[in-house]
Amino acid sequence: MVPVKIIESVITGVIAGFICGLTGMGGGTIYVPVFYFLFNFSIKEAIGTSLLVIVFSSISAFLVHMRGKQIDFRVAGFLIGAGIVGAQIGTAITAILPDMAVKIFFVCLTIFLSFNMWKEKNGNNENYDTGFNLLPLKFVLIGLAGGIVSGMGGVGGAIVLVPLLHIYIGMPMNLCIGTTLSVVMFNSLSGVIGYLYHGFVHIQTGAITGIVAVFTALVGAKVSMRMDHRKLRKIFSIILLIAGTAVLIRR
Repeated sequence: MVPVKIIESVITGVIAGFICGLTGMGGGTIYVPVFYFLFNFSIKEAIGTSLLVIVFSSISAFLVHMRGKQIDFRVAGFLIGAGIVGAQIGTAITAILPDMAVKIFFVCLTIFLSFNMWKEKNGNNENYDTGFNLLPLKFVLIGLAGGIVSGMGGVGGAIVLVPLLHIYIGMPMNLCIGTTLSVVMFNSLSGVIGYLYHGFVHIQTGAITGIVAVFTALVGAKVSMRMDHRKLRKIFSIILLIAGTAVLIRR
């Protein structure tokens, strides 16, 4: 691995790791465009390598949020179980699709969710308490959707889970981020196993980027717990839009 690529991997880990901890995203919306655009990986290789990095960065950010008691483990249990299954489904779908179809899926997903997160809705329910008044089936369906997107898009699934939990379930943004990070860990681990099987993971690049991201994700998570939920929502939205647009640049 040439020195320039090592430096690029370190810089990518620093930036995306911080974003992971700050917004609850595994960082895939940053990793995929970077690996695809700067490292010249194929879109499937960018996705597979992204998932490997997310395994590293999401763990450290999750631990910070857990210590801050910003995780609803009841909800997380349903999301994780469904997400693991969904990630394998998404990986299998991607393996048989042409690269262009995968690229279009990723771009459309990020842009659509960006606009949805920007809108002001009733997501900030300070009195939120699942109490499991909502049918667990809803959480299972959300988890399944997050897992499929994780497997297909090279992300941890947070770009789907956070908007759905925040906008449609009413979970406060900070709690969304912490809860989602627990799911991201398992979704990305499940997905990367499938990509390794198909040979779509650059292990060395992923390992270097991931190790760096572990430390910067800790910083991002600490900043997140002190930020207003509205600012987090806007940041999340802008990052999604930039990531989706970036993938369009490279033909």
